[in-house]
Amino acid sequence: MTLVGVHAGLSVDHLVSEPAGAHFSCPGGPALFAALGARLVTGTEVRVSCPLPEDDPRFARIFDESGVDRRHCRQVATVPRLWILNSARGRRIVSQDTTAGTELEREGHRPELKEDAIPAPAAGFPDGLDGLVASSPTERPAAAPGTRVGLDPHQTLVAEQGLRYLRRVVSAATVLLPSRVQLNLLDGDPRRAARSLAYGLGLPVIARLDAEGSYVVTADGIWSVRDRAVTVVETTGAGDASAAAVVAALAAGADPVEAAMFGTSVARTALAGWGHAALAAGTPISRPFPDITTRKEN
Repeated sequence: MTLVGVHAGLSVDHLVSEPAGAHFSCPGGPALFAALGARLVTGTEVRVSCPLPEDDPRFARIFDESGVDRRHCRQVATVPRLWILNSARGRRIVSQDTTAGTELEREGHRPELKEDAIPAPAAGFPDGLDGLVASSPTERPAAAPGTRVGLDPHQTLVAEQGLRYLRRVVSAATVLLPSRVQLNLLDGDPRRAARSLAYGLGLPVIARLDAEGSYVVTADGIWSVRDRAVTVVETTGAGDASAAAVVAALAAGADPVEAAMFGTSVARTALAGWGHAALAAGTPISRPFPDITTRKEN
């Protein structure tokens, strides 16, 4: 078995997708989607460290029903409530408690919505981990030697500090897992931004490019990973689930391209339903879906 830890946050999401409709008060947040995504790689056990809300028992129940170890979670009174709005014009996240928001898919935009700091993991959380998913870290994640760390950058700090922030939070064991939005904060061409990060930091980069799949840059070459059989019902959580599946596959011994294929497969599962539902109902896979394609670009 491979043990993967997830250190991230939770939220309660109001999902509105044009023209499909809306679902309200859905359990969400990177910790939930990543934990459910990692467990869909066969042989993966998942440990989560996140703020666990006392006013919403659904999160604890989902973790328990999915076999996710939540003993390192911290009890909090509540978690953020978010409106997540999808339309042909882009994607917008708005806190229920403020009118400020961020257009996540508009090229060149700088985010206005500040991401909440996630409390440091409880003592003992990193012990024995084969892989770690670190979502929006403000400092270098604590990890034991030999742990493969998948880092999903802090979007606000990428916008404000760029490479200075990234150099502070990565290590030799890091694989960088930026989204299209984060890459566009550095360069209008996300693939060029991914190449610049890989070469500038000397680390593998597996960029998550939404419906266009993944873009893998390593010292051995560059690959595009595509899923031409995907059906998109709603997009929330697909990136977090994909990133965690990548880390689970890397921790189990996959190379970056194969890991990206696992991530793209799990993203397909996430995209097939609203919120966490499709991930929670998903069956673990021992190999990527057969119609995931790869192409080496150099």
